[in-house]
Amino acid sequence: MRVTMDIELKDEPGQLILALEPVSHFKANLISVFHYHKTKNTSPGMDGKVQVRLVLDAKPQIINSIKDEIESRGIRVLRIDEEKYRETITVIMIGHVINTDIKDTISRIDGTGIAEVVDMSLSMPEIVKPTSAALKINAVGRTELNEVLEMLKEIALEKDLLLILPIDAD
Repeated sequence: MRVTMDIELKDEPGQLILALEPVSHFKANLISVFHYHKTKNTSPGMDGKVQVRLVLDAKPQIINSIKDEIESRGIRVLRIDEEKYRETITVIMIGHVINTDIKDTISRIDGTGIAEVVDMSLSMPEIVKPTSAALKINAVGRTELNEVLEMLKEIALEKDLLLILPIDAD
């Protein structure tokens, strides 16, 4: 499971290592570290402190242990969020995308419970001409993403749309 954890560190050398030791100890995979640099607009109460975002890939049962260990070191955990969707793909649909009910297409993807449309870009050159839509789809995992792509292929056939997939898509 991918997890985003925002922590508050003292702005002193060695604090980040102190926070990362529990991640290593509990064998979580560190995906990224984002350090929010101080600016003139730093929030009140943040003097001498810095906010850091950790993105981890960890088994759900160890997240609380990592949090507890970090807090036992005097580091404040501000927020923990799970990222449900881990795989992303962008597809393009060409044809009469609007006239064939784009809302239905999106609802069918979102209704799977394993994927959702998170962004869409639409091009409508003229009312009687074909339109195109780029759909960014996030899915729980690679297998689920492939299931949604198969469903999209069926939708495209049903609605007489051309579906363009990335080269590396199955």
